[in-house]
Amino acid sequence: MSERSELSPQKQQLSAHGLFVILAATAIALLATPLASPAMPQIARVFADNAQNEPFARAILTAISILPGDASVIFLVKFILLSIPALFIILGAPLVGWLSDNVGRKSLLNVSLIVFGVAGTSGYFADSFLFMFVGRAVLGLSIAGIKTATVAMVGDYYEGPERNRVIGWQGSAMKFGGVIFMLLGGFLANTSWQTPFLAYLLAFVIVPSGFIALSESLPKTSPETPQTDVNTPSIPMLSASYVFISAFLASAFFFITPVQLPFYLRNVFSATPFEMGAAIALGNTIGALSSLIYHKFKARLNFVAIYALIYLSMAAGYFVVASATTYATALLGMVFAGIGFGLYMPNQSSWILSIVAAKRRGFGVGLVTTAMFVGQFSAPILAQPIIDPDDPTAIWRSVSMALLGLAILYGVLARFSGNLAATNSTSTK
Repeated sequence: MSERSELSPQKQQLSAHGLFVILAATAIALLATPLASPAMPQIARVFADNAQNEPFARAILTAISILPGDASVIFLVKFILLSIPALFIILGAPLVGWLSDNVGRKSLLNVSLIVFGVAGTSGYFADSFLFMFVGRAVLGLSIAGIKTATVAMVGDYYEGPERNRVIGWQGSAMKFGGVIFMLLGGFLANTSWQTPFLAYLLAFVIVPSGFIALSESLPKTSPETPQTDVNTPSIPMLSASYVFISAFLASAFFFITPVQLPFYLRNVFSATPFEMGAAIALGNTIGALSSLIYHKFKARLNFVAIYALIYLSMAAGYFVVASATTYATALLGMVFAGIGFGLYMPNQSSWILSIVAAKRRGFGVGLVTTAMFVGQFSAPILAQPIIDPDDPTAIWRSVSMALLGLAILYGVLARFSGNLAATNSTSTK
């Protein structure tokens, strides 16, 4: 499948203020996992009694007991804090993608930011697993709106190498946001498990700029030619499926880090919540830097080859974590893995924008968002069977070998993928 091309001789420009809104909203959407992750061990201790006495918690534990592994209170906390937002992003992303194409990006983004602030902050007041579950579910729907609207806007306003550069900035904003929020979450978790949830209020800082700097209507693009409209599907499913599978795999393996690293560092190196947050923040810092130069990778490699590099760097990083004898060595592992952390989001965004028609851009991005968060949702579930209570390094060794296998597979596919992952793409306008 070749990548689609539409002419847009009069591309509407986005102001610097508007670009700031997109990048800030992109960064804020990543608050969900980093803020909660360092507090998870404390939340598990505080809510231990609820897991036994609360009917809703017992029902969830019974339901997830069919999954591989031990349905413990720790697993329940990880499931609600990490998997439930991902589940509702999965359910909501196609719908909000359709809304962004047919209603407008501005309304979707601003409403999503407001809901994000309210739902995220609700965790501060949670006194039961049911309350926490509802808040995280609504939070997931809002993240779907933010993620879909911001990526689709980049496709609306930018094209070609400039689009790849801005997509890299967007990926960097997500990673720098992850760094700041992980450190903030670790710091606030030293005060109490509740305090990190107050940081979701930062969403309200962006909302006024969202109303001022963005246009409700979509940028003007030239109409598609009859030949393109008739003979080429708006979303070529063969090419798109390749993107969806890759997004799922990269996301699932990435989220092993926030899911498992805090518990690993606490058990092996007696790390504090701040040290747990700092380790994940380091990986995101390296990721932010690699995102900034994504356009340089894209100028030399096709999309599949970049995924091979992503999996290889993550495999190396997780192997170092598995072999670590000190906290500092585990940090080195995060440095290696961070290269892949920073490349996978811009790569999947650039890839889907290059193959879908402009009129279905939001829906296409929504489907990729669904695929990515299916990976996030699956991470705790897939990790559970390979967790060995007597050997905390077992999961990191197993995941490292799986990633190495994927790196080899994608390296081979990159040589035979042809136009499906063309190196010099002509992006959809």
